[in-house]
Amino acid sequence: MDKNTVLAVILSSIIILGGMSLLNYYNQKYAAEHPELQKVQQPEEIKNEEPKAADVTSSDTVLRSADTENSSSDEQKTEELPDQNFPIEKITEETDLYKIIFSTEGGKITDIQLLQQTDHGKPVSMVLDNGSGAGTFNLAFGGPDKEYIKDAFRHERIQKGKEIIHNFSRKYIKNGQIFELTKSYRIIPGEYVIELSITLETPNGKAVPLLNGNEPAYTITYGPQIGPEFKKIDGRYVIRDNVAWGPDPKTGKFKRKVYRDKKTNLIQINYVVKWAAVVGKYFAVVADPGSGDSIITWNNNPADGQDQASRLQISKPARRQSIIEDKYIFYIGPLDRKILSRYDDSAKNAFGITDMGLTNAPRTSSWLGWLETLLRWLLEFFYKLIPNYGVAIILLTFLIKLILFPFTHKSYESTSKMQAIQPKLKALQEQYKNDPQKLNAKTAELYKEEGVNPMGGCLPMLLQMPIFFALYGLLNKYFPLRGAEFIPGWITDLSSPESVYQFQNGFHFFGMTFDAIRILPFLYLGGQLLMTKVTQQGQAAGSSAQNKFLTMGMPIMFFFILYNMPSGLLLYWTMMNLITIVQQLITNYIKKNKAGGTA
Repeated sequence: MDKNTVLAVILSSIIILGGMSLLNYYNQKYAAEHPELQKVQQPEEIKNEEPKAADVTSSDTVLRSADTENSSSDEQKTEELPDQNFPIEKITEETDLYKIIFSTEGGKITDIQLLQQTDHGKPVSMVLDNGSGAGTFNLAFGGPDKEYIKDAFRHERIQKGKEIIHNFSRKYIKNGQIFELTKSYRIIPGEYVIELSITLETPNGKAVPLLNGNEPAYTITYGPQIGPEFKKIDGRYVIRDNVAWGPDPKTGKFKRKVYRDKKTNLIQINYVVKWAAVVGKYFAVVADPGSGDSIITWNNNPADGQDQASRLQISKPARRQSIIEDKYIFYIGPLDRKILSRYDDSAKNAFGITDMGLTNAPRTSSWLGWLETLLRWLLEFFYKLIPNYGVAIILLTFLIKLILFPFTHKSYESTSKMQAIQPKLKALQEQYKNDPQKLNAKTAELYKEEGVNPMGGCLPMLLQMPIFFALYGLLNKYFPLRGAEFIPGWITDLSSPESVYQFQNGFHFFGMTFDAIRILPFLYLGGQLLMTKVTQQGQAAGSSAQNKFLTMGMPIMFFFILYNMPSGLLLYWTMMNLITIVQQLITNYIKKNKAGGTA
């Protein structure tokens, strides 16, 4: 090393050491003159400092309270929430199918209106909260019993082609860790589907601080009730079923399961399902809980302004991740099988959803489902021929009567033979009135000799009953009948009872509510009584109590049962009686002419 280099090193060292000494001297002097700066440097003071009121909302305070209770000394808060004084406002989004009203309060939805479905002349609302403003898609940190977040969220609307996205976001802090909650709604025109994404993210790569034992990270709630409006859930005209579709925990086979618990009104399952739903008569909310573990809760306890609530809640477990993202698919719309089936084929819907199995959502008859499906196919076939569902029901009635004609004809023959042997039966009854066993034996011999089956007259009725029950199940909830008009001014909705006069205050009788004068039930009763008279023409009038009940009591009893039934069902039953009367009159005429010709 030459002399110049050594000299340069010595001079540099002197300058550096001298500068550091001077800097330290002036720092100590400045600190002595300004002692208040020593307080800022104390970490304990930072830990105990209360946040400004303007920076923290009610939910922030709840989360912050955990800092004091749960944080250890080495987990001291080092970050502060930014200003989040977002305005509380409502945002309206409208597509061809939906009118959706969002709120920045909790990033929820306050109303979802189905623009192509009406209820008393107005669009059907799928969010019934009785004006409480509770709304739906509420989120709570923790389980389904926790309070909803009501803080104001930052809102952003994004449009990508036809897709419309509404983002709602807000930052929270817990255990000294800031994280951001984002609720993102994705809507596409032409679809009865809302895609909801819930994202929880920390800015520094640390885990989202929502691990709290076995308690869920958060719960999303659809409720408090689905539309349309109603007076009472009676299980017949107005239904709300808690339904899940997915693999059976025992067999692994996919099945539809309905959950009921009248004692607690609270049902919870934690196994994997394809979807969970609240199903009404004509509309439903169906939720695909997405991937990963979920706890599904149906909560029917009164809440949020609804005495008869039907809340569907999905809880997700906490995960030790810096970014937690859950995606849900919500079908919110009509139980129209043509619409539901679109979500089994990705090519038929804009969301690319496949094999969702929504056609399993509507209520079906458990043991007559196959017959209900067949009758629905026939009804749709006749509707394609003549696009009027009232006419289609009449054509279906004619077809059913034609199919049953051989059995009906045999029944009439059996009835005629029974009428012919009445004198012989009475003679036997008189002869063996004191010996019942002998009377039964002789009566059986007489039936065998004359070729009579005493039960033959009941066969058509036995065959009609399954058809009646299957049709009841079909016509009582077949969505295309909703609002389908048959005769203007009279039968304007085949899915509901017709009426010619509405009482201001109805009355109750035999457990039934009578709030209107209806024509179809009286036509049914008159037709049933006339049919009984026609079919028994030429038969000796019976006087037994059993006979009187069959001829008079049964029709009157069914009159009360069917009074408030959908007009489509009454139309079928009334037409069936009319066709039977005409058929019997023709049979009686032919029989009379044959008897005259023989004479």
